Amino acid sequence: MSSNADNPGTSYRTGNGPRKPHPVVQERGRKAVERLLGAAEKILESRGLEAATVPVIAAGAGMSVGNVYKRFPDKDSLLRAVYERFFAESLAANEFALDPAKWKDIPTTEVLSTLVTGMIEGYRSRRALVRALLLYAQTRGDAEFRAHAEQIRLQTLGLFERMLRDRRADIGHPHPERAIRFVVMLLAHALENAVMSEGGGIAGGDFLSHVPETSVELFRAANGYLRIRTAERPRALSQSRR
Repeated sequence: MSSNADNPGTSYRTGNGPRKPHPVVQERGRKAVERLLGAAEKILESRGLEAATVPVIAAGAGMSVGNVYKRFPDKDSLLRAVYERFFAESLAANEFALDPAKWKDIPTTEVLSTLVTGMIEGYRSRRALVRALLLYAQTRGDAEFRAHAEQIRLQTLGLFERMLRDRRADIGHPHPERAIRFVVMLLAHALENAVMSEGGGIAGGDFLSHVPETSVELFRAANGYLRIRTAERPRALSQSRR
């Protein structure tokens, strides 16, 4: 008979009352899962998708293979959890950074320039891990998961779209909503192509290793297509300058 000592769902009974979750066991189980997800993420980033086997992940987490299977039924469910955690954390970070209240007095051209640079940096800084996770999602036979993975990706892109939709009055394109969606999706596809390409993307050059140059060129393309008007509302003076 197996012990419940490592089962995060273990509960206990007090007197004749209902069974209650055991807080110590739950915390231990949660930490074990976090260790596994962290170990899997490191292996994906340093060694790629093919190297992320259950024995390698278990060793990286300092756990036995048996303990991995106590928490995840198979490697696929473990890697799905890594995927979900990574993109959920990215979404939360972007929601904080792209809070419209923080940007209301910033000129639209500067908003666009910052968004472009931020997207490039986001893909560049975790390039190997993003490549492994995108490859994982693309190679799953489960259509439901692929649809879910795409939805997670679109949520983050939606934050970029929202920032620009709030500035539609500054956009000269005759169909601003459509133009914003096109520009954001075009940027995302270009950067994902760069991540997935062993040569670094466009023209075989290392597209993500030259952030300043890439930022300038992508900004020019996006700005020209959106036709952002140069007559911007003035930036509000800071408290120190009032």
